[in-house]
Amino acid sequence: MNTPICDFVREYAAQNALRLHMPGHKGLSHLGFEALDITEITGADSLYEASGIIRESEKNASTLFGSAATLYSTEGSSQCIRAMLALVLQHAKRTGQSPLILAARNVHKTFVSALGLLDVDVEWLMPREDVSYLSCPVDPAALDEALQRLSPVAFYLTSPDYLGNTADLEAIARVCHRHGVLLLVDNAHGAYLKFLPRSRHPMDLGADLCCDSAHKTLPALTGAAYLHLSHTAPAWMKDAARDAMALFGSTSPSYLILQSLDAINAYLSNGYAEKLATFTEVVDTYKKRLTDRGFVLVGDEPLKLTISTKPLGYRGYDFADRLHE
Repeated sequence: MNTPICDFVREYAAQNALRLHMPGHKGLSHLGFEALDITEITGADSLYEASGIIRESEKNASTLFGSAATLYSTEGSSQCIRAMLALVLQHAKRTGQSPLILAARNVHKTFVSALGLLDVDVEWLMPREDVSYLSCPVDPAALDEALQRLSPVAFYLTSPDYLGNTADLEAIARVCHRHGVLLLVDNAHGAYLKFLPRSRHPMDLGADLCCDSAHKTLPALTGAAYLHLSHTAPAWMKDAARDAMALFGSTSPSYLILQSLDAINAYLSNGYAEKLATFTEVVDTYKKRLTDRGFVLVGDEPLKLTISTKPLGYRGYDFADRLHE
């Protein structure tokens, strides 16, 4: 798979041109990476008006993830979460619905701040009292009752959650779509799920919109993320999504982060699934070794090891100190 952003920047750097443009380092090396750090010069495309190399690279990512459209974020999944809510707000206005979102309570704080920024109403699905506040298991039957009672425009949940639990997205998607409700998934910790032997990615399980943080589980630079729109999302969103991202994004996106997203496409298309399958077997082996020695593990996410420390007599912070040692 080609890497148009990386190719352009490397060719530009090789020209050793006199840079009478930003950034202020002018490509001169102080930290070691400046030559590849550019701004939106001619030929470099523009993230929020992408029609050249960035658009070509995003299409590569869309092909890999099987989405109707995939947009790049250089500001993490946070930017994508805000954009998803902005799109849902537009959808409510288009359909004459109340701008109400039903959400599982263990949302990232970005979701809460986005509610305030956009003045969107929310109703919460709360976890059981015996469940960590970092998790909020969603029962499809309870969701069905809540959707019927509240008639929200969308349902929002986090999967995988912060402890490594994944939701039954196929069942949840069926319930949402039966009620005509959009399904939004914060998949920040699960970009790699697409490339398992059997995909567990929201785009393949019925989500309409989702975000991935490429920097969390793929080898991209910090801040690299995706906004995915599925083939079930309203068609107009494909054109409106870039404006929604621009609403919350810096007008000076990092081209170092964009290059990492571009390079990841080639990495993912060249044997990554096979490497991942091999490594998940290694993780499974270590999980078994831990449980055989009496450790209690939490969650079903293939790449996350979560240890319940209370049965061992430790608070989480104390156990973290031991691991640090």
